[in-house]
Amino acid sequence: MVDDANLSTVPVPHDISGNRTEKVWGKSLLGQPERLICLAMVVFSTGFFLLHAVHFYLDLDFASNGIGNSHSIDFFVFYSSARYLWDGGAAWDLYNSGLLKAFQVSLGAAEKGLHPFNYPPTYLFIIWPLGGLPFPIALIAWQFLTLTLFAFCLRIAGLRPFEVFAVMVAPVMLLNLAGGQNGFLTSALLIAGLALLTRHGIGAGVLFGFLTFKPHLGLLVPVVCLAERRWPAIIAAICVATAMVGASILVFGSASWTAYFDFLIEFQERIRTQTGSKFLHYSATVLMAEQMIGLPSALARAVQIVISVGTSLTVYWAYRQTGHITLRLALLLIGVSLATPFGFLYDLPFMAVAVILVVRLGLRSGFLPFEIPCLVAVWLVPFVSFTTATWGFPLAPWVHLTFFCFVLVRLRQDRRQPSPAPDPRYRMAAA
Repeated sequence: MVDDANLSTVPVPHDISGNRTEKVWGKSLLGQPERLICLAMVVFSTGFFLLHAVHFYLDLDFASNGIGNSHSIDFFVFYSSARYLWDGGAAWDLYNSGLLKAFQVSLGAAEKGLHPFNYPPTYLFIIWPLGGLPFPIALIAWQFLTLTLFAFCLRIAGLRPFEVFAVMVAPVMLLNLAGGQNGFLTSALLIAGLALLTRHGIGAGVLFGFLTFKPHLGLLVPVVCLAERRWPAIIAAICVATAMVGASILVFGSASWTAYFDFLIEFQERIRTQTGSKFLHYSATVLMAEQMIGLPSALARAVQIVISVGTSLTVYWAYRQTGHITLRLALLLIGVSLATPFGFLYDLPFMAVAVILVVRLGLRSGFLPFEIPCLVAVWLVPFVSFTTATWGFPLAPWVHLTFFCFVLVRLRQDRRQPSPAPDPRYRMAAA
């Protein structure tokens, strides 16, 4: 037994499952190889994260026009689109790749390459304020605010400070930092919504409604809400999404939605035909992986449909059970990457949360055979998946599928044991 003096305390008395928390991260690691492995992974990730984060910011050259070589990062798409609106441009013009590209070049972007805006008009409400700031300030503000929001939502979900720190230095976080992507924001909305679902259904629904600017990341949310009969969350999500669409029509015009859907058809076809594109090396879904290895389109789509339906049914079954809600949450988070046909590694900061949840349970009750190598692979896959993708074999979706199976085995084992009753005083306890 580890001495209490060597353990960090937790501000909240219960975890997301509603069970009283146990102190499983300690300093007394001798004779506990699992903890040594976990600590070594966090230390390695911290060093790697700091090294590459410093290198990223030192490599940025904003130059005299305030942008310089920073046009190569994904955040430039958000900024240039918001700036276009600030300069009086029409929202529907953002879906004209030629017009947007010309504007980006006028801001300092290279003439080669394509930086399309492939988000619905509702996303413009989120990024519009960025256009009124100088690019360096907008970039720093975006990364700081979304990262802080994600960390705050992890605490809402009941993660301990050390666990939050471990997630913050996970390899997948570096992809978001380097690209200025919105994975911090989407993961924050998803995690907080799921954490609030059991006791604050309306609040959860509001967050799910905001998540609809990337609807493919919320495919399993209706499955969970239906399985647990969370009608207030469903109604709130529909109302918020509808209100956002209506507001976007009033502010940006109905033509913006027409242009968006026309562009979306073109964009999806472009992705389908770019089997060898570097763009796909960041892919994290089964469909895109199959596309990269050269499977026929019809077969690839059929396999993705089977996996999406199978994942949805499994998650529905899991949330109809009375087992450990932490395991169900981990299963859901992994399932998000399997159910969606379109997604990239930078969309998956929530996958690091799933790893932390399973590690917590493993340190408490033991790991399954070969589970630790699987956890290490999921943790490190953003490091290596891009490299394996250049060899024609994207690794991430298959690692995630294996992880999903491990959690499913844990959940089935957990059903054979009585689940501790949640504490009704904890606001995120299971209902």
